[in-house]
Amino acid sequence: MTRQAYGLNRFAQHEFPAETTVEAADPANNQPTIQNIRLWDWHALQDTLRQVQEIRTYYDFPDIDIDRYKIDGTTRQVMLAARELNVEKLPVSSRNWINEKLIYTHGYGVTMNPVSGFTAEGLPTLLLSNMPVQSTAPGLSVTRPQIYFGELTDTDVYVKTRQQEFDYPQGQNNNLTSYQGTGGIVLGGFVQRVILAIDRGDLGKLPFSDDVNAQSLLLMRRNIRERVTTLAPFLTFDQDPYMVVGDDGRLSWIMDAFTVSSNYPYSTHYNLGENSINYMRNSVKVVVDAYTGATTLYVFDSEDPFAKAE
Repeated sequence: MTRQAYGLNRFAQHEFPAETTVEAADPANNQPTIQNIRLWDWHALQDTLRQVQEIRTYYDFPDIDIDRYKIDGTTRQVMLAARELNVEKLPVSSRNWINEKLIYTHGYGVTMNPVSGFTAEGLPTLLLSNMPVQSTAPGLSVTRPQIYFGELTDTDVYVKTRQQEFDYPQGQNNNLTSYQGTGGIVLGGFVQRVILAIDRGDLGKLPFSDDVNAQSLLLMRRNIRERVTTLAPFLTFDQDPYMVVGDDGRLSWIMDAFTVSSNYPYSTHYNLGENSINYMRNSVKVVVDAYTGATTLYVFDSEDPFAKAE
């Protein structure tokens, strides 16, 4: 399900007096508004991207997000989609431990298009596209396109191994890479490897693999919903994260987090799912780096009593 992504790119909404109605109907004087009218339906865009930008069958665009970016000095409303790797779509002949744990470890890049842009063929006008990522907008780039942590990353992987990782396809060739991040658990010696293997249910392969070494890393809890819930179980999270491209070109996920209570004084209770609550405030934003998994919680409402307590 798509959403309007505000997060770190939030812009204020302005109310205009009634007497401006005539001017608002004048297209020449309202080009910024007209250029940001969303013409692309997110269902149609998702289907289109799956046809023209998945490149290989094991990639997927699980969601479409809407945000605002400065493009050529003008604030434009755009639609973003993260190209994630779906290991369930790998060919049956490729479904083995080495491929799933050591080689096919991450997704790659994003697409971005204006909400109202069409080509002559009826396709979206892509500002970011392809592999490697290409940009048609000055000042807009992706410097770290690999997505190790996302919405479809439900499995553990091992990186910094003797196997190079599949990065992205280019024609009939495959470009390879090795993880350069610091996130993850060092596998260490045989005993530690056995302990990790027991914990992660990988006792039959991990301890005896010649491809991993003492410096190899285990990347676990890569699904960002599971990750943030594990790190901050005292918060309630919006289940629709959205992707952003930072000024430095890195990809990050943003999730809205809420402080919730059923014991706030002098407040009426409300049924939220199976729970009865009488306090809820969107006081926290969570940012997860798509490459390293580094997770940062930002308190946006310093007056929230529960955020202060936690």
